[in-house]
Amino acid sequence: MPFRKFRTSLLVLIAFGAVSSRQVEGHSRDDIGRLKDLTTMTRTGSSNKGQALCHAFVAVRYPAQQRGSITGQVVLPSGHQVSNRIRITLIGFRTSPLTAFTDNKGRFIFPSVNDGMYTVEVEGDSSLYEPVTQEVRVIHGAAPALLINLKEKPGTVRKSMPSVVSAAELDQQVPEAARKEYEKGVEFSGQRKIQDSIERLKRAIDIFPTYLMARNNLGVQYLKLGQWEEAAEQFEAAIEINSKALNPRQNLALALIEQKKYAQAIEHLNQAISIDSSSPTTHLYAGIASLGIDEIDQAERELSAALSMGGAEYSNAHFYLALVYMKKGERDPAIRELKAYLEKLPKGEKAPRARQLLEKLKP
Repeated sequence: MPFRKFRTSLLVLIAFGAVSSRQVEGHSRDDIGRLKDLTTMTRTGSSNKGQALCHAFVAVRYPAQQRGSITGQVVLPSGHQVSNRIRITLIGFRTSPLTAFTDNKGRFIFPSVNDGMYTVEVEGDSSLYEPVTQEVRVIHGAAPALLINLKEKPGTVRKSMPSVVSAAELDQQVPEAARKEYEKGVEFSGQRKIQDSIERLKRAIDIFPTYLMARNNLGVQYLKLGQWEEAAEQFEAAIEINSKALNPRQNLALALIEQKKYAQAIEHLNQAISIDSSSPTTHLYAGIASLGIDEIDQAERELSAALSMGGAEYSNAHFYLALVYMKKGERDPAIRELKAYLEKLPKGEKAPRARQLLEKLKP
């Protein structure tokens, strides 16, 4: 859910699109902090190239014995996960550089790191981006969090997938004043200063009204506040700027689902599937919306697709599949899905309800 000069700030929640058991910014709030060691640590290796402007969230944890682990996730500016592997290099004093490649969801880890000063370098497609570096000091007992803002090279003509136009493509001609306001808005969002973020994003839009990324991010802030209509207005404006931008359409569908406007949400989700049929987020939303209008078989297909494509990151689909099977009167599959949900997300947003339903389904 994505290289020139960088700027850093605390990142707690990414700006474009999250699922807390529901997706808002492309990631589960229950999953975002539980990064697994799914990367391959190597001393040498070739870089798989990034296709989109992205941010890297680097969280540093420090267990005992003066060692820590540098973990992180590379995401698109939309907040959605990347679909390709990105090379991350860790450079330390008197140590050989370590290279890790993210998994296909953008996650990486450097485990068992000694105390000291390190440089984290994130590299994408060298024809599109400049490497970005940030120093990280590992101190036993501390836990700094860094945001590395990765930007494209000046004058770059961006490549894109044949049927997908990324929001970042429309950012190439953004006035510098608008870009600075946008970046400050993203920074405030990461610090959970939602009202400050809204103010800065509005300033960016005042300067550059067709700023797609700013409108989408502004809509996301309204989603966080539960202001569904205001959120939908911004997503609709973003879609008017570029009808093939995937993230605003997904987020608009979510705003409509929250208002129980399921049929309208499905219309936009069908468009989203035509833009990128491989997005598990789209299929998850489509499953929830289909369930809302009692299209049970369609809901089952979409939710199963979300799990198949997204894996454990979309475990909240198990909860909705349980509701599908309950509507079908299929008790055992419903119990199986509820147990799967609780196993993956024991503290998930739907966990209390899942436990209630399990009690209800007991023989």
